[in-house]
Parts: sequence; structure tokens; C-alpha cells
Amino acid sequence: MTRKALLWVVMLVVAMPVVAQEHRLADRAKDEVIRFLALTPEQVTEWDGLLTTRHDTLAPLREQLRAVEEQLRELLEQPSPDPTAVGNLVLQGKGLKDQIETANKAYLDGFEEMLGAEQKARLHFLRRAERAEPHFPAFRHFGLLPPLLEHKR
Repeated sequence: MTRKALLWVVMLVVAMPVVAQEHRLADRAKDEVIRFLALTPEQVTEWDGLLTTRHDTLAPLREQLRAVEEQLRELLEQPSPDPTAVGNLVLQGKGLKDQIETANKAYLDGFEEMLGAEQKARLHFLRRAERAEPHFPAFRHFGLLPPLLEHKR
């Protein structure tokens, strides 16, 4: 076995547990969303479709964005980068970021559209709580919120 092949085997062996752990974390996170929002099996199936569509849309856009950002970085490392080329790459990057934002919005809109009123209220509650979360430590410090150890699931 060549050194290069051996290196690939070692990298795969090291990476496999990390990938498996990330997959388990994603599964647990998905289960938590399903439980908290009380999604029906039909909603879970619809959500799976939305996730697949989002992934299939975003993966190539992110790859294109990485390539554009790499080209821009290389160009800016030159002693006298061509301003037109820099501008074109910046505009390409902005266009790709806009497409990514549009795809994410379509995913979020689609997700919310499949929810019932109570489920939407729960989702909106979490979004409001997320905005308040940075304030929790200060309120805990002064005893205005219970310590984390006292919280029950």
C-alpha cells in the first residue's frame, strides 16, 4: 500500500466516528423539533422533502460561493489586483449569497406553512426566546431566573 493510500485509509477511519456522531446529533435535534412542535407523521414527511430540497439547492450554491471567495482571495493577494475582476467576483458572491438567502427563506416559509396555529405559536415562542437568551445570565446572576440546575425537562 502506498503512503498516499495509507493516509486516505487513516483519514477515513478517523473521520467515520465524527460523521456518525454528527448524524446522531442531527437525528436527536430533529427528534426534539418533532416532539416540541408535535409534528404529525405527515408533517415529518413534508419536512423531509423541504430539507432535501433545501440541501439540493444550497449545496451547489455554497460550493460556487466557496470557489468565488477563493478566486477573490487569490486575486486580492496579487500586488495589483484588477479592480474590474475584483468587482465582478464581489458581485458574483453577492448574487450567490442572495440566492442562498432566498432558498433559506423558501424553506422557512414552507416549514411554517405546514404548521397548525398551535405549532406556529410554539415556533414563534422559541424565536422570541432565542432573542432573549443573551440576557439570561444577567437575570440568573441576580436570582431573577432559577439556576440551570433547577430546570426540569
